[in-house]
Amino acid sequence: MLKWLKRALLIIVLALFLFIAIFFAIRNDQLVTLDLVLWQGPVLSVALYMILAFAVGVILALLASSALLFRLEQRLRRSNKRIAKQQTELDALRKASLSTELTERE
Repeated sequence: MLKWLKRALLIIVLALFLFIAIFFAIRNDQLVTLDLVLWQGPVLSVALYMILAFAVGVILALLASSALLFRLEQRLRRSNKRIAKQQTELDALRKASLSTELTERE
């Protein structure tokens, strides 16, 4: 039940952003040229440059967060391996301790 609600909300939010982008593009149709120090961009509308800048920002944010996520997953895997190794050592020590107690009682 919750899955379809999430999808519906996602579709509504995406439609809202699309509506805002279209409205922004219609209202800002002035043509400009992007002039950087060593490169001059083509003549495009202000809205298109803004949307492109937003898209590039989203892509860069996704790349940065995926790199962080990858690093955290590696750390989690290393920690889980260390925990498993320590658990096997602890089990071996418990068995050794139990066997020495049993031999001392006899």
